[in-house]
Amino acid sequence: MKNVAYLLCVGVMISLLGCGATEATKKTTDPASAMKVTAPAVILKNDKTMTKAEFEKIKNGMTYKQVTAIVGGPGELLVGAGNPSDPLYTVQFYGEGSMEANAQLMFNGGKLESKAQMGLK
Repeated sequence: MKNVAYLLCVGVMISLLGCGATEATKKTTDPASAMKVTAPAVILKNDKTMTKAEFEKIKNGMTYKQVTAIVGGPGELLVGAGNPSDPLYTVQFYGEGSMEANAQLMFNGGKLESKAQMGLK
């Protein structure tokens, strides 16, 4: 009786393994889907750094476009849905100075609401 139960368990396991392999094969055999490349909707990280002089030029009420014109590129998205006009859209710029130097800018409704920096030079 133990042998029958053992063989039954082994048979079920082999059957389940076969089902999983078939399902995985179905998902990956479409060459058209394997070739698709999609661009990210948002730039999540940029190597552009911010100086203290640039930080001081940035004023509350400016748009994200005005800020990126001063800095020379976009920042890294920290909070938000990916649109600078969204509420509480927050970006971080890495700073020139120490390794930890950075600036964080929070936009609300498309306008700069607050800014903070640490260690910029």
